[in-house]
Amino acid sequence: MQNNYFLYFIAMLTGFAFILLPVAGTIFSGLGTFLAFFGIIIVLVFAIAIIWQAAQTLFKG
Repeated sequence: MQNNYFLYFIAMLTGFAFILLPVAGTIFSGLGTFLAFFGIIIVLVFAIAIIWQAAQTLFKG
């Protein structure tokens, strides 16, 4: 398994960007809730992936 910690961290930052994306007053204002939900899912998935890989590395031996 490759160490993709940096890639996962960047993906988490992308999730936070989706959460904090200001869409009020734009043509995408209807997507604000969806983008926030999508950002939360991205952050959770990649945080779990980082924790999982760290735990595997820690307990590997």
